[in-house]
Amino acid sequence: MSNAELTFLSWNLALLERSAEAPSSVQQFHIEDAIRTTILALEPDIVCFQELPNMVPFVETLDLLQATTRSHSGRMATLVWRDTAGKDNPEIVAVDGIGLLTTFPEREGRPAFTIANVHLEPGAGGTGRRLEQLSTLVSESPTERLLVLGDTNTRIADVEHIEAAGFIAPKPPSSTWNSRKNQFRHGGAEFTAYFTRAFASPGIEISDQVVHDSPAQMDGSTFYWSDHFALSGIVQVVSE
Repeated sequence: MSNAELTFLSWNLALLERSAEAPSSVQQFHIEDAIRTTILALEPDIVCFQELPNMVPFVETLDLLQATTRSHSGRMATLVWRDTAGKDNPEIVAVDGIGLLTTFPEREGRPAFTIANVHLEPGAGGTGRRLEQLSTLVSESPTERLLVLGDTNTRIADVEHIEAAGFIAPKPPSSTWNSRKNQFRHGGAEFTAYFTRAFASPGIEISDQVVHDSPAQMDGSTFYWSDHFALSGIVQVVSE
């Protein structure tokens, strides 16, 4: 990657619980190992986890940045590839109950920018609260260039309000939630959504988004490691 761009991965990990479709032989260490294997294969510069229990999956190529906060469900954690962390010395602060702001300083002509790892208000009726949380992130961000990334819980109707607030909101190439094919919890409503996604302020561009929605197979069962699909992509920092 060039000095002006980083690769990212965002994944809501459903508290590292076992899918209802998974065999009983699946244990938490299997889930952690699958997460680690995925990250090692993709080699992202920054990883944003949402909905963790009180632990973070270990990936030897990444450094865990030392801040966390609890959202409405679980904790959040941000990890940075060790080479990137060593060169950039990013700083992280928690915005209680909303997210983690990781700021990469100006370096070699690349402007400073911030990535907000978020887990926003859930529910169809939560639009107003989600917009308030987004406004808080903007006001708390140390830089004007801001990428909001994570489980935004946004509905399609929210996007026009987010764009009106000055963000670009490129739609992922496919749904990041699909409880029709991923019945992680039996008895839940079956629908598709774009909960995990990225919003970019002016000076930030998002490209090459990929939704990682291939199922796992183990002991004759086909299932998913989380109720959310992981989202990866590239963030490009644009100079004025």
